[in-house]
Amino acid sequence: MSTAGAVAIWGPTRPVAPYEVPLTRRGRLTRRGRLARTGALVALLVMLVISVADVVGGGRVLAADATAPRPVTTRTVVVEQGDSLWLIAGRTAPDADPREVVTRIRELNGMRSNLIHPGQALLVPSTL
Repeated sequence: MSTAGAVAIWGPTRPVAPYEVPLTRRGRLTRRGRLARTGALVALLVMLVISVADVVGGGRVLAADATAPRPVTTRTVVVEQGDSLWLIAGRTAPDADPREVVTRIRELNGMRSNLIHPGQALLVPSTL
């Protein structure tokens, strides 16, 4: 028997890189992967339904939880030397949380900071 011209049947016909994956094999998802994929699709579908309902309903779907602003009666207070919004809030509404009163004073006066000056007139809520 001569080995000349013999072809190896068991070997590859071309060199294969060690990192190459055959194209016939597909990745398989585990149970956790399938659950994650399904959850992501359901979340996407829910967001899509809410968005469409909001557009069709004229913005009433997402605004349903917002409460209507209540009317506020105000009075004017003139800032004195040494006053701060915290002190004014304490004098204006002693039974209320001063943080809420300060926030409300800033909203009523369109203030961006807590900086006030003596002689400045501020609108303060008379009731909360």
